[in-house]
Amino acid sequence: MTTRALQSCSRRTVLSLLAGGMLVMPGCVSSWFHDEEDIPVVDNSPAEWELSRVVGDLSVPVGLNTAKIQGVSMVAGLDNTGSDPPPSPLQEALINEMRIRKIANPNTELASPRTSLVVAEAFIPPGARAGQRVDIRVVAPRDSETTSLAGGWMLEVSLSESAVLEGRLRTGETFARGYGAVLTDDIREGREDSELLRKRGLILGGGLLKKDRPIGLAMRADDVSIQASARVGQAINARFFSYQNGGGKTGVANPVDDKRVELRVHPKYYDNVRRFVRVVRYIPIGDTTEERLQRIQNAEAELMIPESAESAAMKLEALGKDSLDSLKKGLVSKSPLVRFSASEALAYLDDPAALPGLTEAARSESEFRHRAYLAMGTLDDLAVIDELEGLLHCESAEARYGAFETLLKKTGKSPIVRGIDMKGKFVFHPVRSNATPLIHFRLTERAEVVVFGDNIPVRTDCVLLMPKGLTITGTPDGKIKVTRVVAGQESRAFMCEPSVGEVIKGVVDADGDYPEVMKVIYSLKQQGTIDARVESDSLAHSDRVYYLDREEGIDSDYSADEELEDEAVEEDTEAAESEEFVASEKSGEKTWWRFW
Repeated sequence: MTTRALQSCSRRTVLSLLAGGMLVMPGCVSSWFHDEEDIPVVDNSPAEWELSRVVGDLSVPVGLNTAKIQGVSMVAGLDNTGSDPPPSPLQEALINEMRIRKIANPNTELASPRTSLVVAEAFIPPGARAGQRVDIRVVAPRDSETTSLAGGWMLEVSLSESAVLEGRLRTGETFARGYGAVLTDDIREGREDSELLRKRGLILGGGLLKKDRPIGLAMRADDVSIQASARVGQAINARFFSYQNGGGKTGVANPVDDKRVELRVHPKYYDNVRRFVRVVRYIPIGDTTEERLQRIQNAEAELMIPESAESAAMKLEALGKDSLDSLKKGLVSKSPLVRFSASEALAYLDDPAALPGLTEAARSESEFRHRAYLAMGTLDDLAVIDELEGLLHCESAEARYGAFETLLKKTGKSPIVRGIDMKGKFVFHPVRSNATPLIHFRLTERAEVVVFGDNIPVRTDCVLLMPKGLTITGTPDGKIKVTRVVAGQESRAFMCEPSVGEVIKGVVDADGDYPEVMKVIYSLKQQGTIDARVESDSLAHSDRVYYLDREEGIDSDYSADEELEDEAVEEDTEAAESEEFVASEKSGEKTWWRFW
């Protein structure tokens, strides 16, 4: 018999004693003078969701999968490496789209060797917002006779959920649009000998989202009720809210009905949506003052144990400003993991005490570097700018570029990271650095060249013969000459100072694009005429593992329950996604965008 049933029986027993005036045996009995149905019995015992619990006890996250949207388009401007596509649903859909856009003679255009039919794809992360830019992957179909997409420009495409049904391409609502220059995978991966890689590529930041991608919480089956859903939303909104233009507070949670709570990602977590969801799951519901204090004490004790430090830090983060003192105790731990976990949580609570620990991790702990820069990006304290500028002088390419990217997001117009637009083809950033000279190319999200170091020289004995009639040679008077010779056109020559920045500008003046600039710099490096490191996408990764055996000398009172914390969250998420899919199948709603 459940606790609530026992309480109900106890009340009925008391009523029976009062009505009958006699002693009865223990158990659930009815009055001698009335039927049980006639006695108004009110159960005032608290519901499960009214007890001291956390959001994760009552709900599971949904909408945390990465979703794919697609479209069909045409890449133009190819150097006779395109092809006429065979009849197919894709070809039919593209011709119809070209007619809608009033492109003259669509069949003739598509048959030209200077064009190719392509499938465009974009992968949308959870919590993505309207107006956000995403990469577009461009792929020539398997049966295409196209040999290369190099130098091509994809026409505007609408991206949506799509599938070929009954011989026709069926598309849903448009979630993004995009277009732009194709950076083929053979250049991105430095493998020009691969025919397959030449037939696919990326348009960096070429897609623009038209709609928000929602995330949320699904109430567990035992806790489905309007009251429970509302209480979960109330608890979340007490912890996370933002201010509207008029100055009023608006919570991030919206209890839609008894089964679901929609979530808007708090601005502090725009770049770390999964952490936001995990912190939300630790928000307490129904705590008394004493229970809240006890919860803080318990989490503080767990924080000092390396095995449980990360989850404990997020538990304290979920409690807000009340937990600052407890988190600061972790900053003096002997354990690097404890120190970092405490610093990371403090950053999301906007406490500048986080800065030394995050700077240390960004400089010397590769396992924490990605998370350290995300956390530093949330701090509003001006001191973070000084720390990031100091990290621009690190020898590590990851640490240096991570500091640049974080500065760019926080202060895009700051002189130290301000870029130069190179005729709309990419952005060039000259950055002062005392470390070994570094030339860095971005291969995701945006076309960008960052040169760390002042006036990196190019030797004037260089001789470089590139495709499309481009040549780069030194001159006797100590200059660099960039020449473009195209059949049927007058040749053009540009004189440059012998430095990397000036050569890049010269190639652009000669109608060079981003892939061509990459090829030039890598070729000059290979010749030995540039004395600098050349790197691409030196980004710290989020999937690196910190092994606790590095801390064998540190005391630890490990609880086996904590080892499974992350796994439990992942299992809940997977279970929720499976339930989400089944529910959508039953209801006929097959879109991942409206995941309810």
